[in-house]
Amino acid sequence: MRPLIDRTGHDFETEALVVRTDFSDDGAWRVVVEQIAAGCAEYERDTHVVDDPAFEGASPEEVVLSTLLGDPRLEVAFLADAASMRGEYALLAVSTRDEELDEDDDEELGCVFRLVPAVVNEMHVNLAIGHLDFWEYAHAAAQDPEHILRT
Repeated sequence: MRPLIDRTGHDFETEALVVRTDFSDDGAWRVVVEQIAAGCAEYERDTHVVDDPAFEGASPEEVVLSTLLGDPRLEVAFLADAASMRGEYALLAVSTRDEELDEDDDEELGCVFRLVPAVVNEMHVNLAIGHLDFWEYAHAAAQDPEHILRT
């Protein structure tokens, strides 16, 4: 079992949770963190980054469990996995909820998709305040040829 992700002292609405699960490339990780921060520059936002080797190789399900134990209100966790350490450094967005899709929703969307780091905090805030739902972001990512949310 992975450790609890303690969110004490972190703002629920403005601090997205990013968990590093791949420790193979520290340089790529620094780029990911810099790109996340660049996406926050315009607004008063910060990011709760978990850079703990205890999460090396953690599955999305393991991270979600650790996340919900630390803060059951969170709607999404962002994983910096092996695929995140190359190319566009696209993180894995993982819903912490068992989404119930409406009849009109695309049941093929699932509970995970990739997004560029600059979008992380915007997505987190919109989910935290109930402005948008996870499936809306998943749908937007599905429209991209590489299935990556970029805006």
